[in-house]
Amino acid sequence: MAQIRRYDEIMESAKANMIAKQDKLTDFNEGSIIHTILDTVARLVERAYVAIRQGYNELLALLPYSLFGFERKEGLYASGTVVFSRNSAIGTNTVIPKGTIVSGGGYTFVTTVAGQIAADEVNSDEISVTASEVGSGSNIAAGIIDSIDSVVPADVVKVTNNDVFTGGTDVETDADYEERFKIMINGLSGTNSYAIRSAALSVNAVRSVSYQNHKPPLNDIYNASIYVDDGSGNASADTLDAVRKAIEGDGTEENPGHLAPGINIRVLAPTSVPVDVSMNVLVSNADIEDAQTEITRVITEYINGKCIGESVVLSELITKVMALNYVADCTIISPVSNVEPSINQICRVGEITLNITEEE
Repeated sequence: MAQIRRYDEIMESAKANMIAKQDKLTDFNEGSIIHTILDTVARLVERAYVAIRQGYNELLALLPYSLFGFERKEGLYASGTVVFSRNSAIGTNTVIPKGTIVSGGGYTFVTTVAGQIAADEVNSDEISVTASEVGSGSNIAAGIIDSIDSVVPADVVKVTNNDVFTGGTDVETDADYEERFKIMINGLSGTNSYAIRSAALSVNAVRSVSYQNHKPPLNDIYNASIYVDDGSGNASADTLDAVRKAIEGDGTEENPGHLAPGINIRVLAPTSVPVDVSMNVLVSNADIEDAQTEITRVITEYINGKCIGESVVLSELITKVMALNYVADCTIISPVSNVEPSINQICRVGEITLNITEEE
């Protein structure tokens, strides 16, 4: 099955085989019953060859990973809190049921607990919600949620999120999966910097890691600092604890630990470096408002897609914007040079100012 056999070859082989093994059938012309039967079988066999070859290629590519039980990271759901409101206070409690659906910015979220607007109050307490789909796109900014999509009591008329949402991550890309595998292989000795980075990356929420040696020890205690990011440019306390456990170990087979005796580490979230972008954009045959929204999205996705220590390269940013078919030209006013964060920093989008004009 290493080589695909095509229909013509299969058909001719089947005809020759049938002719050689009997002396009664003589009509093998197109349209005959026997030709129709052989034609059907030959096409099915060709499809089987193609399917087997495709499956072989896919499994062969996964073979190195499967030997180590190395699996692709699944995406995670973003979460946060929302506040429901009514126009004016009334004298009774209003219950917000668990499972209430809210949305904003093209993303949908569901309340994970029941909440209420207390009597004589206008706003509810903070009510926990989680995204309905995995992905980093659901890590929305404050004030994005603005729609109630479920049936709620009539006095409940508004909803919003007062804080950003975090924790949403995309399914690991092929490139990230392969890079993480290389780090794991280089860390098979168990205690080098690759092993420590691999242990940190084994935590599903973690999307990027940097390792900083301290010689002499920082504060006479720490030999190294490990910075981890969950894709949002930050990391929760739970994520930091999980990374520390994966690196230091807990005496179990699942977490054997990767620190040499006497080595002390600290696990931290990176410092965010806001990247403010000001750009002149010339567009052709485009709605200015739609262009504003789309270009803002492209810039945001590029900058917020950076890992710890990765630079924002102006030429790459221009290429991303110019890839939009209605953009005729663009010039970056600021920043004036590439933004190069240090080993403990991560770039995240700041204020975006677009001066859009239409080509005459």
